[in-house]
Amino acid sequence: MYKLNFKKRVWIVKQYLNGTLTSKIAMSQSVTPRTVQMLIKSYKHGGWDVLKDHKTGRPETQLNKNAEIIILDIRKRFGYGACHIEEILKKKGFKISHRQIEKLMIRNTLVKPNVKKQKSRKWVRYELPNPNDMWHTDWSYDPFTGKQLSVYIDDRTRLITSFGIFKRASADNTIALLKVGIANYGKPKSVMTDHGSQYYANKGSILQSNTQFRIALDVLGIKHYLARVNRPQTNGKVERFFLTYKTEFGTGTFSNIKGYIRYYNEERLHMSLGYKTPKEVWNELVS
Repeated sequence: MYKLNFKKRVWIVKQYLNGTLTSKIAMSQSVTPRTVQMLIKSYKHGGWDVLKDHKTGRPETQLNKNAEIIILDIRKRFGYGACHIEEILKKKGFKISHRQIEKLMIRNTLVKPNVKKQKSRKWVRYELPNPNDMWHTDWSYDPFTGKQLSVYIDDRTRLITSFGIFKRASADNTIALLKVGIANYGKPKSVMTDHGSQYYANKGSILQSNTQFRIALDVLGIKHYLARVNRPQTNGKVERFFLTYKTEFGTGTFSNIKGYIRYYNEERLHMSLGYKTPKEVWNELVS
């Protein structure tokens, strides 16, 4: 029966209902008379619907209504993808595959089906082994306050060690944030920045060793590493944080950046950390 498509099955039944012999019908479709007889029997029992093509594979899983509400709420509040939501639900005791979560979001028009889905890429992740081996820092415009946002983020754990919103992205504010981070989490061995004027002398007449930021690092005994020019991936961890912050804060779930940073450090599961939080990984490695 499954060698025949729906159109041919309907044709066979109609021919039978019109009085055509079973043997002739079977011969015209290159099937056995028994196949035709089984098809007619199925039609008499279930009507035209039983002639439709059967779906292969396991039957569709029906999600619990409460689980659906939780999934949709997480998506709307934080904008997370299916894999991230799957890990959050595991922590809550739900075992629901990311594929089922994705289907639910598609049905509710929260995501579009990816008809050109690519194979998983092989990522080469560069990561120092211990907390405080290196902090990354940078400045970015904060669209929610109209001011400048800066953070320091630990390379190994992705923990935000200090943050601040200022009217100006200056060397003074950069150094002040560094000292706040040191007071809370200890001193990093090194700091990576881009070639921004807060960190680097862009005028040839000024020695790098005489810049305000470099002087502060030298006094503290911290090495300064510069990201490659036109290569933002070198300082990608802090750039990724800015994108994550602007995406998730924009959902309206958080009232201020302080609440978001606490959530990011202590509650938000991080894919590159094996779906642990930055604070969990920090505590595991420094204990």
